[in-house]
Parts: sequence; structure tokens; C-alpha cells
Amino acid sequence: MRIQALLPVLSLLALSACEPAPPAAPQAPEPPASRWSSIVTGAGMALSYAPAVPSAQTPPIRLSCARDPDVFQVAVEQIIPISSEDRLSVGFDGEPFALAVTPESLAGPAGLEAAGPITQDLLTVMQTAKVIEGSYGATQFGPYDAPPPAMLASFVQGCRAAGVSR
Repeated sequence: MRIQALLPVLSLLALSACEPAPPAAPQAPEPPASRWSSIVTGAGMALSYAPAVPSAQTPPIRLSCARDPDVFQVAVEQIIPISSEDRLSVGFDGEPFALAVTPESLAGPAGLEAAGPITQDLLTVMQTAKVIEGSYGATQFGPYDAPPPAMLASFVQGCRAAGVSR
């Protein structure tokens, strides 16, 4: 008899244990790790972007400022050179800068490098950039989120040290 009287109580206890737990409070997502890295050498400074999964839209890209001669360079992987196209544009927050494609990269099977002067306008726009994108002929690449502000500021400082063209 006592066992029969305890059965409903035990059943309720068992059922209450099966209820789902209340939902956890939402947590702020971790900010994504930067895919940008900084490289400093005696010849200058570079920023490299390595996407998790390279694509035609966001291939690996490298921005660099070299000393002697002082030059700003952009190298973009996975772009097929076109012999009739000698300009590559790179933009910071929609402000484009035209660069001359190097003859050596036109001779290669894929990947492109272009160079131009390090100007005060370039450094000013780059310093606060949030988005980087570019084009070569009909090929568009980007947008890339800009490097973290401290990394970008260090890069601009390195470019300024390399020499600003007048």
C-alpha cells in the first residue's frame, strides 16, 4: 500500500527531472581573429592578409612599403595577368589609388604585383581605413576588413619612415 502511495510522487519527481534546463543567457560572440599579419624587415614593412578559405573574391593580398626606392606595393595572389592591362587600383574606404603593374608579374602565370609612390594622401586615407578593396581590369577583389587599428597605424608609420614622395 505504501509503495502504491509513493508511486505518484516518484513519477512526478522523475518527470520534473526531465524538463529542459532554462536557456542560458546569451554571451557576446568572440571577435574574429585578424587574418592580417605584419612583417618588418630592413627593406621596409608589409601587411599580409591570409583568408581562411581563399576565393576569387578575397585572394591573399600583401601591402608593403619599401625603402630605397621608397615605393608602396600591392601583391594579389590568384589574379591572372592580362598583357594589355598595366594598372591595378587599390581602395581604402572607397578612395582608389592607381598603381603600375610590375613587368615581372605580367610574365607569371598567376598573381600580380603593382607599385606606386608613397604619398601623403595615401597615408592619410590608409591610416583610418575600415575596408580595403581593389580592381584589375574587370576583376574585383575584396572587400577586406582593414587590419586592426594599432597594426594599421604601425604600418602607416613604417611607410612614412620609408619615405613620402612629394
